[in-house]
Amino acid sequence: MAPLTILVTPPSSQTVLIVGAGLAGLATAYQLHQQGYQVTLLEYADWLDGFRTDASDPTAITFGCHHESKRVLQELAQGTDSRSDQTIPLEFQLPTGQTVPYQSARLPGALQWMMSVFNFHGLSWQDRWRLFSHVEQIWEQAETLPADLENHTADEWLTAIGQSAEARERIWSPLAQWLTGNALPRLSAATFVHTLSTVFLRDASDARLTYRSGTIDQRFLIPLKEILHRNHVRFIPLAQPPHIRFGQDGIQDIRLPNGTTLQAGWYISALSYRYLLRLLPERFLTRYAYFAHLTELQSLGEIVVQLTIHTTSQPPRLLLFDGKPFHHLTRSPVGAQEVVVRLTGTEISLMGLDEDQVISAAQAKTATVLCDLSMSDITSRQVFRDDYTTLLLAPGAARLRPLQQSPVRNLLVAGAWTDTNWPPNVESALVSARRCTEIITGRPS
Repeated sequence: MAPLTILVTPPSSQTVLIVGAGLAGLATAYQLHQQGYQVTLLEYADWLDGFRTDASDPTAITFGCHHESKRVLQELAQGTDSRSDQTIPLEFQLPTGQTVPYQSARLPGALQWMMSVFNFHGLSWQDRWRLFSHVEQIWEQAETLPADLENHTADEWLTAIGQSAEARERIWSPLAQWLTGNALPRLSAATFVHTLSTVFLRDASDARLTYRSGTIDQRFLIPLKEILHRNHVRFIPLAQPPHIRFGQDGIQDIRLPNGTTLQAGWYISALSYRYLLRLLPERFLTRYAYFAHLTELQSLGEIVVQLTIHTTSQPPRLLLFDGKPFHHLTRSPVGAQEVVVRLTGTEISLMGLDEDQVISAAQAKTATVLCDLSMSDITSRQVFRDDYTTLLLAPGAARLRPLQQSPVRNLLVAGAWTDTNWPPNVESALVSARRCTEIITGRPS
């Protein structure tokens, strides 16, 4: 008997087949369905999104400039409890033990940034003045940003504008690590400058932090799936990866493990780059630089220690450290009697430590930083290792991240790791979904 061919009826530009039902895939399906498209999603258990968008990851602490995250959360909040979301300060702990917050002044335009920097005591007066003078000269066009920023590291750029070694170690390094997942000596100066400008040099509300309770699953994936299932959007679970068949004009169809073939007007890969590469024919890697660049992308990992502590209710908190051995800590309330403390470090900072030693280091750091918590009240200790937390955003890496439209006419690519002008995170995944939607519909979503 010949294999069954299922046409995602009708096989026109109004039909979309999405490979991957993680955050980017679900968000794209949701937006396209809202605009009247017939959408089918393929699910496979091994297709984890990565880049802080997997189901069990905590929902991101978002900046005010994360407009897409805010928009999607507001739309999904009708069926979820978002009352525990709270505005929190961006805090740095100095080696002296002193904690200093960065607070955006409520002033119009550039005045808010000027006042915020002058009032931020994490930087010495000399470092604040040099930073302010540099940015002011850029605004007044007395200087311009170097045209070759993408060829230099963030550490080199900060040194060039007069930031001291102390400032780079205590403030800029933990900020870069938290914002991008990359250390200053490896991070592209262009990426760092763009991220800083987007977050801190515009409206005061852009730099405002909001703690989002729950996990990616609870706040995004479950609500999106419920809406799509309720509207009869089709999900097809797979026991093995499918096979994409390419013709002269683009993707011809997708063959499932059981022999069934699916066709649609548009196809969207909502997979991590390493999974997408497995579905592409070898000839594409030599024919198209777009796909060849995917083989050059490098991922960075991190180690997270999660401590669950029995205590009275406490507000959420974010603290950035100098990376010895952890670079940031979050405290999240769980009900009225527990908090979850998560300490994040890199393989390099925790090199040579076994799991028990990593936990001991986390407990020691927590006891020092959060003095009101008793380590004897810990009810759970867990260590998580993630090899795909973010991308290496070194000089020259920006050209490797693909735009949504691939060289294959009817194939789009979504995911936090694509070129969205954001580091790989929740905001990036959602922006990629919106861009795919706009390409298909031909209008802003």
